[in-house]
Amino acid sequence: MAKLRPGAVTIDLETGGIYGDADHCPREDLLESAEALLSLLPQVNLRGIWGLAKAWDADCYLYSERASYKVPEDIRLELYRGSDLAGRRFRLVPLGKMEREHYWQYHWYEPLIGSVKDGKVTADIEGIPDFTAEARAELEQHRREVEEREASKPRQLRIEL
Repeated sequence: MAKLRPGAVTIDLETGGIYGDADHCPREDLLESAEALLSLLPQVNLRGIWGLAKAWDADCYLYSERASYKVPEDIRLELYRGSDLAGRRFRLVPLGKMEREHYWQYHWYEPLIGSVKDGKVTADIEGIPDFTAEARAELEQHRREVEEREASKPRQLRIEL
């Protein structure tokens, strides 16, 4: 059975895209966490759910356009008992009234790392739209503009007398 491992991961249930913090965590660990998150779906009776996510620790989120949802008390996921999650507890938080397009507009820091195909988690991203690519490109363009502005400023040397 898949367990939650350290690292942030988000699953877009409409496209099957899996996004994760691959800069700080192994892809395999993130995909295992995605598999664990998917196992929640049969227990969650919520219309309008479009995404599942996990923060770096054991906090997990349901994204929905519905206003509210009460999480059943018996929903649990097993945590990997490595040193990074020692002492943590699984927690599922519904984030209702979250518009999918708005979420992806500002969620630039997790690149596309995998997908859900035929109900299974895979590292294959072929045919999956990368919703964070545009935001990351904009951020990179902004970074370059700042660097160019800074480079064009005349530098002053401080001379002490």
